[in-house]
Amino acid sequence: MNPTAQERFWTRRAASLARRVNLGWWLDRFNALVVVSLVVFALVILAARTYAASLLTLPVVAGSLGGIVLLLALVAWLLSRRRFIGLEEGLVRLDDRLQLHNRLTTAYARVGPWPASVEDRSAAAFRWLYGRALLPALLALALVAAAWYVPVKEALAGDLAAPVEPGAWEQMEDWLATLEEENLIEESAIEELESRIEELRDQPEEEWFSHSSLEATDTLADNLGRQLRDMAREMAALDRNISALKGFSKQMSEEARAEKLREFQEALEALDGNGLAANEALMKQLQELDPSSLGEETLSGLSAEQLKSLQEQLQKGSGALGSLEGLPAMGDDPSMQPGMGMGMGMGMVPGRGGVDRGRGDAPLFFGDTEDDLGTNNIEKVKNEDFSRAAIGEVLGLGETERELDESATGPRTGGGVSSTGQGGDAVSRETLRPDEQAVLKRYFK
Repeated sequence: MNPTAQERFWTRRAASLARRVNLGWWLDRFNALVVVSLVVFALVILAARTYAASLLTLPVVAGSLGGIVLLLALVAWLLSRRRFIGLEEGLVRLDDRLQLHNRLTTAYARVGPWPASVEDRSAAAFRWLYGRALLPALLALALVAAAWYVPVKEALAGDLAAPVEPGAWEQMEDWLATLEEENLIEESAIEELESRIEELRDQPEEEWFSHSSLEATDTLADNLGRQLRDMAREMAALDRNISALKGFSKQMSEEARAEKLREFQEALEALDGNGLAANEALMKQLQELDPSSLGEETLSGLSAEQLKSLQEQLQKGSGALGSLEGLPAMGDDPSMQPGMGMGMGMGMVPGRGGVDRGRGDAPLFFGDTEDDLGTNNIEKVKNEDFSRAAIGEVLGLGETERELDESATGPRTGGGVSSTGQGGDAVSRETLRPDEQAVLKRYFK
């Protein structure tokens, strides 16, 4: 091989080696930039798909991705070029790895001849770590693809600032949920009321707080609230009259008993005529009950167990309805006040108890008979252990005889002193400081 061919051989190998070294420096910069940039790009894609999906198309994403990659490649080349090597540095590495003792660099400087070509090319070559060189960029591209294909719920324009609906709608829905949970009215009545609320909600959002919409909402809420209030009052009246007739029917006068029967019938008719269709099973049990047989050994229409279950249902229903918030005011109806109405005008019937009115079985009666509460035995509270007495506490009271000075006295000047004093009291006293007292003690005994 002539010298010109040897020179071309070694310069080609040195240039190839330099290109591989420079590519390694470029990949090192490019991978760092592409990972950060494509992660940000993936987040931008997710945000755009969520809030502006109509503006985001595959050509737009592909073009943007290509532009970003080309820009990053250029930036990586600019940042890594200062570390690039040339032909001479490639010849130096070949001299070092092939142990040619600087024969290539001297030949390149035209000092010596070019050495013969070497067939073993792997001695001076680099070994690529493909996982480290290619994996970061591939993972970043996979993240961008996932941001494009992963299912994302598009945020509608109204979701950004959803208008707040009138609070009465939610309150009425809470009332209906309580009615459905307690099974107090028929399912068809609940569905009808829910449909009326949905009709109001189906209006354009800008009309929810219009005068006509608010007026319709207030009318619906007021009617429903009054019906719920009346149902609670009627169920409480039915339970109250059943308890009175069952427990005190024999002690009542005929007038009081007739009054209770009349109140029961009126409450039953009012419950049946309420705008809310009461539960059919509950109404059937109430209609089968003969209130005139309450208090007797045998009941007409219902067994003792059924009567007990009926009362529990009435108590639970009236309590659930009475606890609802936002119902119209009860007014001055005494029958809905705690402890009132159960014994008014009926004679020997005990008052109702409660958490704020004492025991329910307190032996108190509305009538002329004296109530014996067992409070005639009055005892004095005693505590002879003075070790636990507080400061200022009265430990005892007593009586003493006063001694009066009955000797005659003449007129005296108000505020005047009647005696000249004795001993040291006859002279003035002054308070001395400790240092003054010490001086006086040295001279006087």
